[in-house]
Amino acid sequence: MTKQNLAEKILLHLANCLDFGASYTFQKKTGISGNIFRDLAGIKTNDFRDSITELKKSQFVEKKRQYDGSILVSLTERGRLRALNIKFKELGRKKGQWDNRWRLIAFDIPEELRKGRNALRYKMKTAGFYELQKSLFLYPYDCKKEVGDLVKLFRLEKYVRFATSDFIDIQDQLKHHFKLS
Repeated sequence: MTKQNLAEKILLHLANCLDFGASYTFQKKTGISGNIFRDLAGIKTNDFRDSITELKKSQFVEKKRQYDGSILVSLTERGRLRALNIKFKELGRKKGQWDNRWRLIAFDIPEELRKGRNALRYKMKTAGFYELQKSLFLYPYDCKKEVGDLVKLFRLEKYVRFATSDFIDIQDQLKHHFKLS
């Protein structure tokens, strides 16, 4: 695993935590201890430490030493945005068995929240969502968590709706667009 991949994996782990943070300790011979980092068990301690240091330098995470000797690592606002970018990049590559359901994301975001609206629209376009209208996008795979996290980051919950549907009149066109069978 490259250092870049490890850093991205750590960011995604932290983004999946309820409070965008996790603590860990280094234990002799057994390596990293901490629930959130369990699937990084094969990673060398120095590589893990170096990745955390790089993420801190890039202002993606903050580190705080706890009274018990553990280190609390939490995402900054910039780190949350970076983790979301990674998630949307992965979402754009998502393939596999389609469940014959369309995910519809509709929004009506006021002008004073233009930055969030533009970020949402841009992320959905780059992830491969189909723009049915300027504020209505479709996607064939589950994307509720990724879209929900972005909506939450920009505080747009009040303006964005998410739905699923098993029929749309341009289904053949959409299947061709997404290369679905």
